[in-house]
Parts: sequence; C-alpha cells; structure tokens
Amino acid sequence: IPDGVTSIGAYAFWGYFALTSITIPDSVTSIGDYAFWGCSALTSVNIPNSVTSIGNSAFSGCTSLTGVTIPASVTSIGYNAFSGCTALTSVTIPDSVTSIGDWAFSDCTSLTSVTIPGSVTNIGDGAFAGLTGLTSVEICKGVVSIGDWAFGGCTALVSVTIPDSVTSIGEGAFGSCASLTTIKVSENNPNYASFNDVLFNKNLTTLIQCPGAFSGHFNIPDNVTSIVEQAFARCSYLTSVTIPNGVTNI
Repeated sequence: IPDGVTSIGAYAFWGYFALTSITIPDSVTSIGDYAFWGCSALTSVNIPNSVTSIGNSAFSGCTSLTGVTIPASVTSIGYNAFSGCTALTSVTIPDSVTSIGDWAFSDCTSLTSVTIPGSVTNIGDGAFAGLTGLTSVEICKGVVSIGDWAFGGCTALVSVTIPDSVTSIGEGAFGSCASLTTIKVSENNPNYASFNDVLFNKNLTTLIQCPGAFSGHFNIPDNVTSIVEQAFARCSYLTSVTIPNGVTNI
C-alpha cells in the first residue's frame, strides 16, 4: 500500500485468500470493517503507529495470523476484529485502547495469556470467548464492566482476579470455564458484598450465591461445608451442579 493512503476501506481486501503479506504505511489512520476478513494465508501484519481504529471484523478469519502488535495510537478495537484467528499466539493491547468490541478476539484458540490494560473501561460481550488455550488473564484496574459471555468457554482458565474498579460482571461471563476454581475480588471493591461468593474468595466455607456469571456445570470447591438458602436462585444458566462430600448443611 503506497505512502499517502490515509485509510483502508471496508471490505478492501475481503476474501483475498492467497494474500500472504501486506505493508501498511504510516499515513494510514484507520482500518475499515472487514478490511482483511478471511485472508486465511496472511501470516503477519504490521499495524503502524498512525492507526487509531481497527474496524469490525477487520482481521476476522485470518487463520494463519500468528502475532499482532497493536500500536499505542489505537483507541478502539471493533466488533469481531480478530475473531477466529486460530493461529494467533500473542497480541499486545496498549494503554491507549479504551474499548474492546464484542467478540473481538473470540475463538483465538492459540492465545494462552491476555493482559487487558486499565485504559479499557468495558470488555465487550464475548470479547475473549472460546479461547480454549487461555490459561491466564490479567484484568488491570480501570476496567469497569465485563460483558456477557466475555470469557465464556475458556476451558483452560484456572483463576481470575477482579480489580476494584469492576462494578458489573455480565451473564455467563465465565460460563463453561470448566477448569475455573477461583475468582478473587478484593474487599476494597465497592461491590464486594454482591460478588462475595466462594468462587470469588476461595477460603470461604459457605456458598452464599452462585453468580449469574457462570453457566454450564458448576463444581462447588471442596472447602465448602455450608450452602445458604437461595444460593442458586439466580443461576438460570446452570445445567448441573456437583456438591462436595464435606457439605453438611444445604
């Protein structure tokens, strides 16, 4: 792409299945919706520091793309932007990004770790859903809301720490995370009382409530000995529950 081009428009290289590489000049400030959708042979892309926005589904279905560095100039990552990039092993999200769109990195099955900077106020619905290789995630202080099904189906994820800034966790946000045993929330979080659940603070022995953030099968940790009334009153997404032998009071 020659120097002087300021934007890559919607559908510009949509479905160019044989495209293996592309050079984007520093003059480009935006990458449009579906710009590289389905470019399944594209192995790498250098997004220059001039780009401020990555459009909806811009790189969706780029199944050979192995790594992406998002420059500090980018403020928004669109809906579905990198969904289905199954070979993506690393992604850098800079502090400049304030929003991660719905399903932005969904089904990027080779991603093993993700750091979400505090500049991001909202993690969109399904933003990291289906990341079956994800073993660690760092949500930095500054994030306010975690959308519905945001990390749904991240089957290798074991623990999550929720920063004090988070005020809402969407339905099914950690649904079908089969390996997830601990979600930690500091007592400094203003919503600590409503998040106060054995999964959020693993040393508790009483299950106060199963949060609506969970769905599928729910394994109650072995340290639980008591389950309060209506503990499962708002768990409409649960399909089954395993109660440990140590529980003496339900």
